Amino acid sequence: MNETDDPGKEISPSELSGGESESTESSQTFGTEVSEGHRRRRSTFFKFSIDQSGAFDSFKLDTGSQWTEKEADKRIREFLIRLAGDRELVHESSPVEFARKNDLLLLFGPEEEELFAKLAVRFPPETLRVWAELLGGGDSSDSFGPRSRAERQDEKAIALSIKKAFRRRAITFLVLVGLVIFAILFFRRLADEGIVDDSSQALRFASQESESVLEGEILDFGPPIVEPNLVTFADLLVALQEGEGSPEDRVRQVVPENTLKVKPGEIIATVFGYKSGGQVALIGPDGWLSDACVRVSVTDDEFRPFDVVVFELTQSLCSEELSGRKVSPTCLGENLLIIPVYIPQGEVIHPEGRSGWAEMIRIGYEMSAPGWETLALRGTIAVGAREGETEIPLFSGKIGDELTISFDELNTGSCTLMQ
Repeated sequence: MNETDDPGKEISPSELSGGESESTESSQTFGTEVSEGHRRRRSTFFKFSIDQSGAFDSFKLDTGSQWTEKEADKRIREFLIRLAGDRELVHESSPVEFARKNDLLLLFGPEEEELFAKLAVRFPPETLRVWAELLGGGDSSDSFGPRSRAERQDEKAIALSIKKAFRRRAITFLVLVGLVIFAILFFRRLADEGIVDDSSQALRFASQESESVLEGEILDFGPPIVEPNLVTFADLLVALQEGEGSPEDRVRQVVPENTLKVKPGEIIATVFGYKSGGQVALIGPDGWLSDACVRVSVTDDEFRPFDVVVFELTQSLCSEELSGRKVSPTCLGENLLIIPVYIPQGEVIHPEGRSGWAEMIRIGYEMSAPGWETLALRGTIAVGAREGETEIPLFSGKIGDELTISFDELNTGSCTLMQ
């Protein structure tokens, strides 16, 4: 009878050839002499094709927990039946006896041994021990005769590889369990303590709690009054000379006299709330607006921007490489400028992932001069750690109103509301 690849199909004794009954009788009569049926099977054993490629194509090696002895025997029997191919087989309920009586150990080549080793990582200890000894040499009845020393050494190496694979699986399992336990403890502690929220340093409008201004209610907040904690001077010189080489080698901390149209510290900036958004007010020396190219950006503490705006009094004052959306002035005077900027309230998710709060407003007065790639004065408005209660002041007005902003006794300016 020919065995199929179906692992669930058993070979019943009634389906065996007549030579099987002869096996018992011959064994009783002649002792160690094999039956005619057994001799016939052995004589045709190697007449079958030894090309087993494809025999194990649908044989699945699923990962999981350790099998029971019964489950392991079932998978071993399935493996042996596929290994036998179309050979005539003698039925035995024990996989070990099934392999011995059908001489299937002779069919274990390097590929079959490697596949069986992967299967063996889920064997129970006793089943693993039995098959490790069997593949390690066993006794002389496991094949046509005693195995050579070289054969036994090779098979001991196979048994050792099975044990190593089992050990690696156990170690991997323990590592995964450890990681799961660590993750559970970490997130439990995080849930108990709460996620650290540094939004106290975020820029907030004074009316944020009542939500009156941002919802469009018409309230009179009066003229703009400067909040001292939200004032910055554009006193940081950024000078990058034109030429070859890396930018680091072309940075200059000092520039020649008469290169700068405005000196460091001469421009002062602050922030207000007006109508539905933020407003940045800048005041500078006489004539600074005629050549003004102002760039303002709102960022989180990692300098990721929420909004970037650019203002130029006349076209072509700002370089085309200067990024940002161009805006019109909210209020414009001889030395005072107010421009709109978006200041998000609360936590915001960035397009690239992660979240943040609006914590800084970076001011830049960009200049152009021959021989300089970048020439600018910059400053930053931020709420410090000690000024967590600082809020952006609000003001009201109508188009055409004259506004006066006083930074200090020496820096006061006026402008006309334009929107």
